[in-house]
This record gives sequence, C-alpha cells and structure tokens, in this order.
Amino acid sequence: MIERKISIRQVMIIFFISTISGIMKVTTPESGKFFTKSSWLSPFFAVLPILFLIFILNKLTEKHRDKSLAEIIETIFGKIIGKIILFLFFIYVIFFISFFLKNFGDKFVSSIFPNVSPMFFMIILLLFVLFAVRKNIESFARFSEFSFLIISVVFILSFFVVLFHIKPANLYPVTYYDTTDILKSSVPMISLWSLLTFSLFLGDNIRYSGKLETDNVDNKFKRTATKFMLVIALFNLLSLIAVIGIFNAETASNLSMPYYMIFKSIKTSGIIQSFETFFIILWAFIDFIMILYYMFIMSKIFKTLFAVNEKNTKLFMFPIAIIILLLVYITGKIDFDIEYFYTNILSYSSIALGYIFPFLLLVVGKMRKVL
Repeated sequence: MIERKISIRQVMIIFFISTISGIMKVTTPESGKFFTKSSWLSPFFAVLPILFLIFILNKLTEKHRDKSLAEIIETIFGKIIGKIILFLFFIYVIFFISFFLKNFGDKFVSSIFPNVSPMFFMIILLLFVLFAVRKNIESFARFSEFSFLIISVVFILSFFVVLFHIKPANLYPVTYYDTTDILKSSVPMISLWSLLTFSLFLGDNIRYSGKLETDNVDNKFKRTATKFMLVIALFNLLSLIAVIGIFNAETASNLSMPYYMIFKSIKTSGIIQSFETFFIILWAFIDFIMILYYMFIMSKIFKTLFAVNEKNTKLFMFPIAIIILLLVYITGKIDFDIEYFYTNILSYSSIALGYIFPFLLLVVGKMRKVL
C-alpha cells in the first residue's frame, strides 16, 4: 500500500481552518475578563511566542522527518514514560473535541433550531466525521485546500460588510498603559495557536520537502508555518476589530456568540437580507473540518499509544466517538459550566501541552543526543 503524504502547506491550511472556529470562541462571557478596548491589538503580541514555537518544532523534527510526534516522544522518553505522556495528550484531545462538539450542537439550538435537541446535531456531525476519518488523509487535505479558498473569501467579504458599521470610538485611544491588558488578552490566542504542536502527530504523513529535490526542507517548514501563522494573526485582528468596533469591549465580552450576533444585527438590501443563517452554516462546516482534523490526530496518538496498526486504529474511532458523546451528555446533565472548563482548564492545558512541552521535549532530546 502506498503511504499517503501531505505537504506542510496542506497541514497549515487545515490548522488555519481549525483555528477559525476557535477564533469565534475567543470572546466568551467566561474569557471576558481578558477583554478590553485595546484587545484588538493582542494578535500582534500573541503571534511572537508562536513564531518561536515554530523554531522549536522544526528542531524537534529535523532529524525525524518520517516520524509522528507520538513516535518522537517514545524515542526520547522511552516506552513507559512516553505512553504516559501520550495518554495525557489522548485525554486532552477527547475533552477538546467534546467541548467543540457541544458548542456545535448548542449554536444550532440557540440560533435557528430552538426546538431540536443539540444531541441530534452532534450525532449527525460525528457520523460524517467517522465516515471521513476512515478515508486517507490526502483526500482530507485536498478537500481542506478547496475549503480554504471559500472560507478566506467569505471571511474577508464579511469583514468589509461589517466595516461600515464599526465605531472608531470603540477602538481607541490605546496607550502604553494598556500593555498589560493587551498581554492578558493574548492568552486565549496563545492557547489556541499552541495547538500547532498537535499537527506534528501527523508527522509520518507529512512531506516536509517541496516538489523539487533541491528544495530546502528546513527553510520550507519554517517559512510555510510562519507565513500561515501571520495570516491567522491577521484574521484574528480583523475579527477583534469587527467585534469590539461594533459592540464595544464590555458588551462583546458578555456575548456567548459575538460573531454570530454581528451578522444577526446587520441587514443588507438586495438578495442577501440576513447573514445569520449563512454564518451558522459556514461555522458548522468549519467545525466539521476542525473536529475531523483532531480525530485524525487522535488516531495517530491511539496508534502509538496502544501499538495497533492503521486499519485497527480506524476501527476504534467509533467507540471513541461514543465516549465523546457520553462525555458531552454527562456534562450537559450535571449542568457543567463548559465555558469555565475551557477557559480555566482546557485553555491552560493547551499551553502546557502545546507550548511548554515541546521545549521540555527538545531539552531532554538534546541531553540524550536523540535530536
């Protein structure tokens, strides 16, 4: 069987799409404590540590281009400690998918289908994801490339639509006294973008070189990852300008779906009378790509963690999906504050596993002369 490979560019496109849904959740009532008038500048600060993370990730993989991050972890820490670490990653991804799956169902109920159980939408999405994850990752990457063009065009056009409704007084003045607030506002984005590390779990399916044999592998990885991170930062910047500029920081921080509320409040003449329904459909489409992306990552972690082959790993995705649904059901029954859990636990876990851990991995790898 021919091993499927995807390019660094395709990996970054998938990661870009996966952050879009996260971008829309950066401003929530729970994370509102980070949110001020100056928060629209936070992407400039948040992207700096991520650019340094890209350098670390390149160092981790430059001698192991044919291995996934799971295999690199076991190579550096050994089988026992390595599997303990992989189990932590595995649990994290389950909770991460559960959060966004619940958010997916809730957004439909709170917007356009108030009389339908959110579990219905979650099950439908998971069925599509389970079908897609059984296919090869190359097809998923090609599908994401096509989706990237559509999502980018829609996102930019939407910004220009709301641009005329932005109130400059909600965005300035900003002085150096706001530096602390800006840094605090960058925390949710650093947390979200730190998940770039998780993309390396697909390492054995990534083609690090370009189409030509003469392409510089190291420069290509850093250049492509850096370029897309700057694009992601730009999209975050435009999103925050739109939200704060229209609602002001205090109002936006108390909205559960501020980006949805933007389009719900804007009416245009002509064919398009309201954006809210289209926005929800687009968001659902983005959630599908994001959850499928992390299911592929979970399959890679599962494969190394339990030492099973690729075929059997995909068979286990169905019972894992059941576990995710049960987790969502249980948290819903006990009135679990999912927003608090994401902002105060899952978000900082992302930083620990996605940002701090790669530095530790690099240090131990250098000490053991494995990297």
